[in-house]
Amino acid sequence: MPRGIPRPGRWGAPPLVEIVDDGYRVNLGRLERLVLQQTFDDLRVLLADNDPSTRRLYPNAYVDDAKLEAEYQRLVGDDLARSQLDALDVVERSIDGSTIDRDELEQWMRSVNAVRLVIGTQLDISEDELHIEPDDPDIDRYMLYDFLTGLLSWIISALAFTP
Repeated sequence: MPRGIPRPGRWGAPPLVEIVDDGYRVNLGRLERLVLQQTFDDLRVLLADNDPSTRRLYPNAYVDDAKLEAEYQRLVGDDLARSQLDALDVVERSIDGSTIDRDELEQWMRSVNAVRLVIGTQLDISEDELHIEPDDPDIDRYMLYDFLTGLLSWIISALAFTP
């Protein structure tokens, strides 16, 4: 094999989430970065507006007692929202493919999962198998949901295989 040409096994694209010497790298193309950035910006707006599609980001602590639940949400709701926004800040700082540490990758996991949950809520996705028609007006959002599911899987795998 001539010098300077990588082995055939290294010709493909790098994994979506790569374990590197100093941590991790999320390898996104330009279009993927643009779509994710817009998606995260949309999530910021939904959070600020207390949009109903964000309800899965604020789990219920007292499902049988509305008064206790309201008090719980009053006490922790702002903290949950602030921590979600902080996670989005981490992602936005590292979306360019810079090396990140484990804590930052966990913030990626949180942000990707949050957007995935919101889109899933908006599309009313359940545990049942989906059959999407090619002419469905929401096909792009279903495709984004699928991409986020894959990205989340890569993140979880990277975290699972490192201390």
